[in-house]
Amino acid sequence: MKRLRHYTRGTAIVLSCFGSVVEQQRYQALMHQVQQRYPQAEVRIAVSSRMVIKKLAEKGQACQHLPAVLADLDMAGYQRILVVSCYLFPTDEHKQVGQIVEGFQQFSLSAIDTTPAIIHHTHRANALLAGLNQRFAQGSDINLFVHHGAPYLDNPGHQAISYCDTFLSQLSAKNISCSLEGAMPFELLKSAIQSRVKAETKPVLRIIPLLLVSGNHFVNDMAEIKAQLSAWCDVHIAEGAQGESFHLLSLEAVTDIIFTQIDQGLTRLKAPAEEISCG
Repeated sequence: MKRLRHYTRGTAIVLSCFGSVVEQQRYQALMHQVQQRYPQAEVRIAVSSRMVIKKLAEKGQACQHLPAVLADLDMAGYQRILVVSCYLFPTDEHKQVGQIVEGFQQFSLSAIDTTPAIIHHTHRANALLAGLNQRFAQGSDINLFVHHGAPYLDNPGHQAISYCDTFLSQLSAKNISCSLEGAMPFELLKSAIQSRVKAETKPVLRIIPLLLVSGNHFVNDMAEIKAQLSAWCDVHIAEGAQGESFHLLSLEAVTDIIFTQIDQGLTRLKAPAEEISCG
């Protein structure tokens, strides 16, 4: 087929993420880690939030959504393209990645594949959650883990979210989970949290964002949750190792999962050994 002669470049890796107006640099840092690990591959970022793309453009930071990135890589003639799902749970954004890739496979001669969401394999999920439980075992009476949430109960990622909520609560009686929206919303669980407050002195409650980057949710939502709980508890928001806002991309356990899934994806695409070896 004559068109194949235009596909002369090697492998490209696309990190597909929601994006962040205030903490996009955390995704950029992940991109640099991937570039160092796979020096022979072209590495790009695709942002799924149109609002984030527009806001970053106002700041002079150009970003593209996944269809545009794939179109550019196809036009450039990359033979293999791996789209990496940088979403914690296999919810709507992750599902959309698969749909976009499936569409491109209909006309592109590139070999295109995707990775699972980060919370996918039970063994890795168990290790990640157990590590979080251990990290926050001391220094609080209540740990409130807050994830973004899924809007529909038949959402393909809802089972993974429910598993994390259940497992964390079974690892420690002081662990509670809620969401910012959708199933298990904080607004409806406040009374359950209040019911745990029985002592005359306020218990120490730690808010732990289950978010890849904290971004606007940290600035707005976590601060609002803290304000609402402060009447009953001594509330603190989890911090990272350097005192920054806690985010999951700072954890080696999370990046290890991403790298493992990239390795497996490149193997499925049959990339040459020199392109999948760590730098």
